[in-house]
Order: sequence, then C-alpha cells, then structure tokens
Amino acid sequence: MSGGDVADGLAVLAERLGPVAARDVPLGPMTTYRVGGSAALLVRAGSVADLRRISAALDGLDVPAVVVGKGSNLLVSDAGFAGLVVVLGGACDEIDVPSRSGGGGGPALATFGGSVALPVAARRSVAAGLSGFEWAVGVPGSVGGAVRMNAGGHGSDMAASLERVHLFHLRRGLDRPVAAEALGLRFRGSALGDDHVVLSATVSLEWAADASDGQATIDEIVRWRRDNQPGGHNAGSVFVNPEPGRVSAGALIDGLGLRGLRIGSAEVSTKHANFIQADEGGRSADVVALMAEVRRRVEDAHGYRMRSEIRLLGFDQGADGAVDELLADVTDHGVATVRLEHVFDGVVPDGTAADPSLPFVAPDVAPGGAHVEPERLGHEARADLLAAFVGGDGDGDVDPDGEHAVGPSTNVLPSEDRGEHDEILDEEPPAVPPVVAKEKSGRSRVVIVDDVVFGGFGELDAGSMADRRAGTAHVAPSSEHVVVITDGSLEGEASAGEGGYSAGAVRPGLLARLRASVRRNRPVLTSRELLMRRRRRIFYGTLVVVTLIAGALVVLASPVVGVRYVEIEGDRYVDAGRVAGVVDSLLGVSVLTADTAEARRQLEEDPWVARARISRYFPDRIVIELEERVPVAWFAGVDGSARVIDVSGHVLAVVQGTPTDYARIGGTGPNLAPGATADLPFRATAQLSRSLPPELEPLVASFGVTETGQVTITLATGTVVSFGEPVDMRNKLVNLVVLLRRQDPNDLQTVDLSSGDPVVQTR
Repeated sequence: MSGGDVADGLAVLAERLGPVAARDVPLGPMTTYRVGGSAALLVRAGSVADLRRISAALDGLDVPAVVVGKGSNLLVSDAGFAGLVVVLGGACDEIDVPSRSGGGGGPALATFGGSVALPVAARRSVAAGLSGFEWAVGVPGSVGGAVRMNAGGHGSDMAASLERVHLFHLRRGLDRPVAAEALGLRFRGSALGDDHVVLSATVSLEWAADASDGQATIDEIVRWRRDNQPGGHNAGSVFVNPEPGRVSAGALIDGLGLRGLRIGSAEVSTKHANFIQADEGGRSADVVALMAEVRRRVEDAHGYRMRSEIRLLGFDQGADGAVDELLADVTDHGVATVRLEHVFDGVVPDGTAADPSLPFVAPDVAPGGAHVEPERLGHEARADLLAAFVGGDGDGDVDPDGEHAVGPSTNVLPSEDRGEHDEILDEEPPAVPPVVAKEKSGRSRVVIVDDVVFGGFGELDAGSMADRRAGTAHVAPSSEHVVVITDGSLEGEASAGEGGYSAGAVRPGLLARLRASVRRNRPVLTSRELLMRRRRRIFYGTLVVVTLIAGALVVLASPVVGVRYVEIEGDRYVDAGRVAGVVDSLLGVSVLTADTAEARRQLEEDPWVARARISRYFPDRIVIELEERVPVAWFAGVDGSARVIDVSGHVLAVVQGTPTDYARIGGTGPNLAPGATADLPFRATAQLSRSLPPELEPLVASFGVTETGQVTITLATGTVVSFGEPVDMRNKLVNLVVLLRRQDPNDLQTVDLSSGDPVVQTR
C-alpha cells in the first residue's frame, strides 16, 4: 500500500470516527523506552460498543491498526506510526477476584481486564488470599499484552494459569470467549495478532494457606528485580531465550563481552546483558540498530538466531534487512493463528449458526448503512452464486477458447423453495436464444450421431437440433482432415421407406459429406487402417521417449557429473577418520547416484553426531551438515575413566583424567561405552546442570548421584541439597530458588526436596 493510499485511508477513517479520534499524538512517551514519533490517529475505547464503532469505521480501509497497552515491550519508529492506535480503558480496567468466605475455598478464578497492569493484578490477587499470580508483580505490562506474549518470570507465565480470554476482532467486529488451548501459547509468544484485542483474561489460581506468604513472595520478587535489573528507559528483556531452561539469551550476550556496547543513543545495559537502554531524548533507530548488531554477533558466534520480544511499530518493511528479520520475529504466525481465526467463523452476531455454504454479511453493516435481514442476505448470496455458476451476467459470455457462445441461464429456484424475501428471483427469465456451435474457418467438424435418439429427424445438417444436442469436436488447423467410416460399402443407397434407412446403408447426408471429402482429395480410411496408423504412432513415440530417458540416465550416471567437491559443516567433535572415509566414498561417483543414505548412516554411528543431513548440488557438489551433540557433564565409571554425556545422557566419549570444561557429577556410574545411554539419575543431573537460573549458578559447587540414585547439589557454602529421586525436578528447582531468596545459604546445613517442599536443617 503506497503512502498516498495510507494518507487517503487515514483521512477517511478520521472523518468516520469524528471528534473521538485525536491526530498526531506523541506515542513515544506512552512506552517505557520513551523514544519514537507520533501516532497518526489515536482513539480511546472504554467498552465493546466503542470497539464495534471503531471496527465499523475501519471497514473497507486498508489502514494499519494496533492496540497499545502499557507500552512495556514496544519500540516506536522515529517517523511515528501511520495508522490507528487504540488505547483500552473503561470496562477493560475492571478486576473481579473471588472472596474467601467462612474459611472455605470456592473456585479460585480471577478475571482481569485487558488493560489492567500486571503488578496491580498480582497485588489484588494476593490481597484476596489467592496464590499463583505473584510472579506478575515484576512484569511492567498489561494483562492483554501478557496474554499475547505469554509473559512470565520467576518460574511461571500466563500459560500456567490462564483458563480463557474474551477476545474482540478489530477487523470483523466480533467478540468471542476463547479457551486458553486455542491461543497457541508458546514460550514468549502466541497466535494472537494485531486484530485480536484481549478484553479480559480469566486465570485459575489457588487459595493460599497463609495470606502473608503471598505478600512475602511479592516483596522478594520486587527486591530481586531492583537488585538485578536496570532501571531507566528500556523494555525489559530484548531477546527470547533460544533454549528455555537451557540456553539464556543474556548469558550468550554477556559471554561475548557485549555489556556497554553502544550505537548512538542506545547501549547494552552494564547490569543485565539482555537489556538495551535508550538515552533521554534518544532515537529508536539507534535501539533497533543495536538489537540487530547484538543478534548478528550471537548468531555468528553460537549459531542461535535469537527472536526479539520487542514489538517494532512504524518501521518500514524492506528498508533494512536486519530490521526486517526483527519485524518477522513478532509478525510471523502459523497454523495456530489460522485456527484462532476459525473461532470467529460461522457464527452470526446474535449467536445463531450461519449457513457455511453462503457468504455471510452481518446485519446493520450492509453497504450504505442500510439494515438488511440475514435471511434476505442469504437468498441474495444464493442468487449471486447461481448467476456465477450458470452464465455470468446474463448478457452472454464467451468461453476462454473462443469456441462457444454461451447464452444466459434459465436456472431459477423452484417456486416452492422461495421464501418471502425472494422477490429478486421472481422476475420472468429472458427468452433463451438457441445455443449454436460456431466454427472457425479452416476447421472441420465430426458430428457424433446416435441412431436411437435421432432416427426420426431426417437429414442432419449443421443447424439441426440433433446437431446442437450431440455437440461438436473441433480439430486444430494443423491437423490432417480425415473422414472415418466403418468397413461397410460406400455405395449403399437408402433402401428404407420415407424417414428411415436400412441397416448397413449410409445416410444421404453423411454420404454427401464423404463424396465432398473425396472431391477435396482427402484420404478416406477404414477403421482397420486407422487402428494400424495409431499403433505405429504409439510405437515410434514410445521408442523415442525410452531412448531419450536411457540417454539421460547414461549421462547422469557417468563421471561427467561425478562428485568433485564434498563440503563438511559442523564437524567439531566427530571422528576425523570417519569423515574422511565418507568423503572418499562419495568423490568421483555421479552426484545423482551417490549413496547418501549409507554415508548418513556411517556418520550417525559416531556418538557425537545427533543428525547428518546430506544435500546434492548439480553438477558436482555435495554438502554434509552435521548436528553434533553438546557435552554438558561427566561422571566416573567403575574403571575410573570419565564418561562425557549430553543432556539426554548419551555417552559421547570415555576419557582419562578430569574433563574440566563440563560439570562433574559425583558418584560412581557404570562402565558405559560411547553411544550408550546413562541411567536416569545421571541424565536428570545433566539436565539439572543446564537448567540452573543465573542467580543460582554461582552458588553451585558440584552435582552428585548417590548409590541409591538420589540427585544432590552441593553449594559453595557447603550446604547439601537433596532432590531425592529424579522426578518433578523443575518444581523442586523452583522451590530451591525461592528458599535461597528468603534465607541466607550460609545458615543452611541441609535442604531436603525429596517430597517437593523443602525441609531445612540450619547450622
């Protein structure tokens, strides 16, 4: 859409909305970055009725529109946003939390309006005696934005408790209750797009055993945020963790030494590497340029294409390739978005099901603003469909090949099927002229005649009804004109009485045509001669095709297209001798017949190779891409040798000595060979070593597995933490983090998490 079209659309939209739409409203101050330009139009909506009026005003206009909440994950272009910004309020600010009466516990369902701030929702839920939403106190956004991004922190997120939402479709003017399962929630993302407005969200929480516990948790989260995250102008975490629970975006950025990296007025925070700060009065172009640079460096160093959490508004698609990739992070949706759209399909505003076979137009929104009854609309749509399928506009049409003139259709609904609103179908249909097959000069026509049907109509000519009903077959101008007859005599004359012909005789009309063909020197073939001609054509055609295929196969299988180059990617740990053997087996072989399946099998036999992908590139190149397993921990076997394993417990290597690059798992394990899989306790401990949150990593000194298969952690303070059997490890880890936030590890001697809840023994 061109800039002129956008401007025209905005002018029409402003006229439709009237005084409720404010023009050129500064949008940057409404975000936590505090940078960026203005919104062309801004409207505040306090009710569903307001949103319906906005939707009606947008009808037919290709004007971009977005809903802005607290602006905590929004970066506005310096040029502003050439579209409509909708700010929610009124009914979307409402909070409905249950009351706990008589010490009992009814349903713990709380409903928060889409524009309610998350910290407010967290505190109100705790004040009502509810537990499970405390994490939200540390997220400076709105409930609607949290649903769209599946916001979270401190071991939880929206998906953990979300039951349902009430959505409004900004383009279709419809609102629907939608179950959480239909929202496509994923880690820091969902199926929701710009057209979906979260009016409210209902979460399922729990009644707290002690009301003071919730407040203590909130106080701890607030303190931790203040100590570990920067203030100033930022939008929180910029990039989504590439592998949630295993690989942290902040750790990747920090590991490259990018804290303090600056482009113009934007800087990577020196306090938290996944935050980008904007200077007072800075430029959003500097922020997005720094985002793109950080992303590029991480991808070059580690291979991760980090996805942005920040919504970019008003930035031009195509102006900068790096910015385009960041725009795609939050605008790309998949099957889940399509399925979500189906929620709004097939139901009319009054809740009754619409006929899915007919186009649906909502009442009160017909062109021109006139009210049209749904039943009338259904019949009009049906009439339109009939017209489309049986003859167009009634003026006569020409088929794509220009061969047949098609007149208007006489198909109408039977009178008994018409409703009271069917007057549009009650007009008398126009007279239908006969459908005559037109011929182009230079082409002959063979008429197929059925004796039974047409035996009583006399001589057949080009204009007869029998000819019209039988149809015609056209012959291309370059085709040879051939008349085909049966093997009977051509001299037969009519011997039957008037109006009929004897069996085996040739009708006079057909005989006249045959004589005319002879006069024009056209060959007259019997059916046997025609059959022989067809067989010869098929034989020679097949021979040519087989010869061509055989020749092509010979060429493609020859050394002319033999493999000359084999490229290997990702070969860091795999055995070099194995790779060399695979390469030698491919060189010189035809690129099309090379046995890539066997090469893949040989490579994947190496314990370090998780997956091998082999691609052929004509005429002489093969590329092998190796996905290697990542070593994370090691344990000693009975023989004293170290077994290096990945997160799945796959034994990658058996080495002598102490592999200091990986986490050590104390205890003695079995003597496993490379390629084997370690027992569950060792697998769980390896995963635990990769799942430690940043605040816990500096405190952990070592991991261990006891003789009975219990998983343990020893802290730097000497505190021994027992996780018990390797089940429910995530919940146990969360409980440990919460405990260590509340108590000084120096005061703890042991922590037992075997039952899930921590049992503490102090020093």
